[in-house]
Amino acid sequence: MNEFAVLMGQLALESVLAGRYAEAETVVKHSIGAAGDAAYVLYLLGHIQYHLRRHEEAVTALGLSVAIDPGQASAQNDLAAALFALGREAEAVPAIERALAARPDLAEARETWSIELLRAGRLREGWPHYEARFHSALGARHRRDFAQPQWRGAEPLAGRTILLHAEQGAGDTFQFLRYVPLVAALGATVVLEVLPGLRAAMAGFDGAAVVIERGEALPAFDLHCPLLSLPLAFATELDSIPAEVPYLAAPPDRVATWRARLGPRAGKRVGVVFSGNPAHPDDQRRSIPLVQFARLLSPAAGHEFHILQNEIRPGDRFALELLPQVRDHSGGITDFADTAALVSLMDLVVSVDTAVAHLAGALGWPVWTLLPFRPDWRWMTGRDDSPWYPTMWLFRQPRAGDWESVLEAAAGRLDEMSG
Repeated sequence: MNEFAVLMGQLALESVLAGRYAEAETVVKHSIGAAGDAAYVLYLLGHIQYHLRRHEEAVTALGLSVAIDPGQASAQNDLAAALFALGREAEAVPAIERALAARPDLAEARETWSIELLRAGRLREGWPHYEARFHSALGARHRRDFAQPQWRGAEPLAGRTILLHAEQGAGDTFQFLRYVPLVAALGATVVLEVLPGLRAAMAGFDGAAVVIERGEALPAFDLHCPLLSLPLAFATELDSIPAEVPYLAAPPDRVATWRARLGPRAGKRVGVVFSGNPAHPDDQRRSIPLVQFARLLSPAAGHEFHILQNEIRPGDRFALELLPQVRDHSGGITDFADTAALVSLMDLVVSVDTAVAHLAGALGWPVWTLLPFRPDWRWMTGRDDSPWYPTMWLFRQPRAGDWESVLEAAAGRLDEMSG
């Protein structure tokens, strides 16, 4: 590449690494035609478009890139990821196979393949590849470099202390806490480290000798394991998922407080969550504007509707003023212990894909989870139940962005409940 193209490429990469993808795209487009290495520039453009969720454009750019240079493992991986996101598995699988053939050690390609294996229910094959998440450019921030070795299931645990630590979001923590008692049953003393704000929700949780929050001093330990690596350690397959619920319980004092606040019931209580963390990279796909979600909140159904999320966005707060049949508890929810208490006082929880859905599932509560097209791997494909949560029912978008079909199906089920 010439000097101008090299400079443009460096500027674009700096923007990509900082997550400023729109800025990076502008820089890359300025370098197109000036570069001697068109394959690399097209790869960079496609990489950026993929992270901007413009998957069709990404497939075009990446397809041109690998046509010029088929040996680019990173470009083949991004092409596979974009094709998977579009549901074009028949084209995506050969692309990821080409990526892994060219670079078997490419962490991003192994992670892409692991996610698709897990999504397809091929858990035993997927877990080993999923360990690559700690070595990819985006996932490395979750890696904890302890002097103590990681437990991978083979080492005896009797008489030893093991640190089990959360690595991603609150929902991931709630989902994989189920493995903690299994580790303790092998004779280990378990130190469980959770994210800040989660410990109060775990009063009475069985299996951990000590529960601490991230940032607190760690006691001495012999081994460690990230929570999402425990399925690998236990060689989990679809028919061996530890799915007995509940494995969490709401703190009794919080339940009593919220029962008093709610007062006498006027109908079946339905807790709702329509948006999650706005900083989540998939927030735009997972959250639903309240003005649209209101399709479920008909006063004619005779239900009580209760908001179980602790943050209401400005636009949603305006819409909430037009929904007097909905009780907003966001101002009173201080942590997940409050959320757990509220969940336990509902007859049903209806939630987008957020931590509250996982919490309800862990509590063994009836929960309907509303999913975007091609959701996170843990929800798999082609099923309306979850092998992780026996009390959960899944409502899936039939096509990208189609919340209307999801809400219509859920509204129909709610109407049946009121009959």
